[in-house]
Amino acid sequence: MASADMTSWDNALKQYYRDKPVIDTVYKNHPWLTLVPKNPRFKGKNLPIPVIYGRPQGVSSTFSTAQSNATASQIAEFLITRKKHYGVATVDGETLLASQGNEYAFLDAAVTEIDQVAKSVGDALSRQLFRTSDASIGRVNNSSFGVTTLDLVTDTDALNFEVNQKIVTSATLSGGSVRSGSLTVSAVDRDATSNQVTTSANLSAGISAIAQNDYIYIEGNYDAGVSGLADWIPSSAPGSSAFFGQDRSVDPTRLGGQRVSYSSTREETIINGLGRCAREGGQPDHIFVSFTDFIALEKELESTVQREVDPNTGAGFRSMEMYAPYGVAKIIPDKDCPVGVAYALQMDTWSLCTIGETVGIIDADGNRILRQSSADGVEVRVGFYGQLACSAPGFNCRIALA
Repeated sequence: MASADMTSWDNALKQYYRDKPVIDTVYKNHPWLTLVPKNPRFKGKNLPIPVIYGRPQGVSSTFSTAQSNATASQIAEFLITRKKHYGVATVDGETLLASQGNEYAFLDAAVTEIDQVAKSVGDALSRQLFRTSDASIGRVNNSSFGVTTLDLVTDTDALNFEVNQKIVTSATLSGGSVRSGSLTVSAVDRDATSNQVTTSANLSAGISAIAQNDYIYIEGNYDAGVSGLADWIPSSAPGSSAFFGQDRSVDPTRLGGQRVSYSSTREETIINGLGRCAREGGQPDHIFVSFTDFIALEKELESTVQREVDPNTGAGFRSMEMYAPYGVAKIIPDKDCPVGVAYALQMDTWSLCTIGETVGIIDADGNRILRQSSADGVEVRVGFYGQLACSAPGFNCRIALA
């Protein structure tokens, strides 16, 4: 490969992704990832997110009492830290040689690989934004392990697996370590109710001491995910364990969000959740649900809601509208939202804080195409550096739909 070809290809990539940013591919089919407000100016080691959870208490019908009881506002400051996620696209040497002197032939090959790896990064980030930072993608349901089929505790978790994915397991959700060894996914049956994932080796041969109820992770992701909605609004009231440096037990609602248990119908439960947020002054404008729950809600609500394709997203996400105590909230299906849970969110209280664009080609040195040191080809690296933040958790609600 001549250096002139490398320069030509690099310039072609820069022009192509200037006109069509990688992020356009990342956002496709991911409503929550697309719609969450973005803050691309996350500089320094951490970013303070102040949350007011108590107002001044110098209030009374008697001036002297108001004066003597005066207190300052109670403000918690979450010091959020970044998480990283990478993707690497490769183009082999034979394709490069066939493309010499023809930057368009190179683009045909490179763009396909870059777009696909960007989609993989987007899939992982979208999934993490709904979940906890442990980054688990499923749980082992097998009772015997001399087989190549992996049975998952939750059927729909099969959506998190891809062919050629390398996976590891751990006995602990976070704070521990992964078991020795790994497995490579060779097949996935996303419609199966058991044995959904096939691996290239027997489970026990690939992962030492793998056990029932082990948590499953993409290799390298153990306890390394973004703190998503399930961290900011946990299913039970948060305890005293520090979350970005704060003890949320002093006010589990205003610092840890609202939680509503299932009532007699999904509609009634969502209304209860919206009312709970309104009580605190919150105005959720978007409700994210799984496709399973969205379809069930459509059948349940029938003609009582308005359906539309939202043109404001730029991606044409389908939604239903439900009247809330303060106005209208859009119900949007997202494939990465867990089944049986809805998140009612006031969008202007959230931000995805990153260094630069949410996901982009890594080219700090000006070069997008890098020669591979141990393979016949070149690679292009895609990366994310950021964290999810919320400035008013109490204005948002986790709603159980079952």
